Amino acid sequence: MSQPTLVAGATGQLGRVIVQKLLAAGLPVRALARNQAKLVPLGDAGAQIAPVDMLDLHKLTDACRGAGDIIATANNNMGKGATGPMRVDLTAYQNLCAAARNTGVRRIIFVSFRGATPDEFVDIFRLKWLIEDAIKRSQVPYVILRPSAFTDVWVDELLAAGIRKNGVATIFGDGSQAANYISVNDVAEFALRVVQRPDVVNEVIDIGGPSDKTLNDLASLLEKRFQSSGKRKHVPVAAMRLLPPIVRPFNEVAARLMTLGLYAATRSTPFPDWKKAADRFGVTPESVEEHVRRLA
Repeated sequence: MSQPTLVAGATGQLGRVIVQKLLAAGLPVRALARNQAKLVPLGDAGAQIAPVDMLDLHKLTDACRGAGDIIATANNNMGKGATGPMRVDLTAYQNLCAAARNTGVRRIIFVSFRGATPDEFVDIFRLKWLIEDAIKRSQVPYVILRPSAFTDVWVDELLAAGIRKNGVATIFGDGSQAANYISVNDVAEFALRVVQRPDVVNEVIDIGGPSDKTLNDLASLLEKRFQSSGKRKHVPVAAMRLLPPIVRPFNEVAARLMTLGLYAATRSTPFPDWKKAADRFGVTPESVEEHVRRLA
């Protein structure tokens, strides 16, 4: 039997889909996450389960023994206080690098973000860059996937939810900045294809989809899909600039969400070269229009 792929963050939005795709491809999987109860369905589906906190280096090292690749999606993006991402995530990934190095893991495949920089004003984007840097320095072979914005988050969870609930789309700023979008399913497909390509080593790969859309574009598609009234609430850029430092001491998650809104309102991040990686790995990412048509 071939070595299992260890999926760190296996119960998250993306990790769960990656586990399912690996199993569907007939590949052995070891699913790692902190919450054992959430791992049970993955175990029932055929994965080995490893209920491990990545801050526990000893248990993490045991979980890595015998693994081939590691696909790492784990994060505490919506954490706060002692479990906030800026307090624990980098240490967790430094532990993962040490465990991978000490157990002879073949590669770490880390899912980052297309736009991660060391001086970004969104804290979790800076954190992605710091984790990338730790992985590159670890002496463990790596592949870093840098996806665009997740369609499932920006379309399904942010815009569609408000339109369904009260007929109002919440738009950050004037909604005129374009971003590139890729679905969680397509990011998971890229991860699967990389596992199947052991020749891909020590690379940073930007991935995205065919749709560069503004928030206004997304709202229009959803309003048509749900036959909504078309009412929109615009969150002022000034408020998203001024409020995070005031709010952060009391509610760091709310402050983080405001900075994400500010990023969407002020940064244009189209991705004209999205086909390069798609063609290389044989992935056909869905468009935003296709995604919206499938929404119930």
